[in-house]
Amino acid sequence: MSCKVNREELQKFKIELLLKAYEDKVLEANKHIYLEFKIRQAVKILELAKEIFGNEIAVAFSGGKDSLVVLHLALKVLGPNVKVVYNSTTVEFPETENYVKELAECWGLNLIVAKSKKIFFTEVKEKGWATHSNRWCCKVFKNEPTYEVMNRLGIIAEVTGTVRTESIYRRSLKPFMMPRKKPFIIRVHPIYDWNTWEVWEYIKRNNLPYNPLYNMGYRRIGCWCCPLNGITHYVRLMRTHPNLYSFLLKFRPMHPMVSKLKYKRKNNV
Repeated sequence: MSCKVNREELQKFKIELLLKAYEDKVLEANKHIYLEFKIRQAVKILELAKEIFGNEIAVAFSGGKDSLVVLHLALKVLGPNVKVVYNSTTVEFPETENYVKELAECWGLNLIVAKSKKIFFTEVKEKGWATHSNRWCCKVFKNEPTYEVMNRLGIIAEVTGTVRTESIYRRSLKPFMMPRKKPFIIRVHPIYDWNTWEVWEYIKRNNLPYNPLYNMGYRRIGCWCCPLNGITHYVRLMRTHPNLYSFLLKFRPMHPMVSKLKYKRKNNV
């Protein structure tokens, strides 16, 4: 067997080494260009929103990573006194409630809290847990309280952190969207075309304080007992918030995901 390397193989090896030397730099260059372009795009969308809506605009802040990026950009473009609306569904994680409160104090936010007067678990007892085809809780604990606050304040447009990569249903998302149904609020989406890497890179570059739930492994920040979350959410909840999980074990009607998880654990599935 010959151990010699022919000229063609040697040339191929040299080319592979050369390409490898540039691969990381090219990757970083692309990331930099994409992010810088999207930041300028987001700023332009916010500038147009300010031009169109003036003071009749507010920023919707959920406490999640996407709305954090939008809030940071909006404070620069729309001004530090722009109204920031936080919707407390009454079943937010305690970490989220504390985080929003602390950020509002630290950044001096003009924070307005929208909150339903109804009791979440009382409504669940009457209506049952929400399903994909019947998300009744979103209307009662998100849409209606937020619309009530915005209507009272004369807000006709809200800036959100919604991105079209989040789900298949949002692929047609545009920077500005007119309402098709209640609540009749125009939506502005500055980072509609961003991906997860770009969101986290922006947070990292600007050293933004983010919700501590992400460090616990949660990918989505929202209602801690949402029945539309997958079973892994409740495996994690059992570990990070045992008291909340224990509450769901005892609550009736039985939570669909907790019931499924209980069955799997019992039968070692």
